Amino acid sequence: MIDWFNNKKGGIDMKKFEEQLTKFYITNDKLKMEISLKDLVFLFENCPNNMDYNGNFPGCKIKRGKRQEFGEYVVRMLLDDAPNERDTIRIGEPFDDIFEEIMESCEDFCQYPSEDGED
Repeated sequence: MIDWFNNKKGGIDMKKFEEQLTKFYITNDKLKMEISLKDLVFLFENCPNNMDYNGNFPGCKIKRGKRQEFGEYVVRMLLDDAPNERDTIRIGEPFDDIFEEIMESCEDFCQYPSEDGED
């Protein structure tokens, strides 16, 4: 679902995207992503790789009362170096992939360099 709404604090127009477990808000100068700790735990516990030794789901569960600690760990990991050869942090990887797609798809909102090297 996508909605426009006015922010009560400053009357700023925002566009709100709600897709499954995440919410995105776009203003004139910010993009915000929101996911509840409950939904983050749900994603973890329903991850395709989270099986027990017999192949049953879920294998690992987050202990009761430990959601915030789990969330803090996830954030630290997102801000940590990516575990591959890319020179980025983990959270930067999906952005790099998206940006590459944008550059290759010649979107109208991008200004591309001319072939003769002049802008």
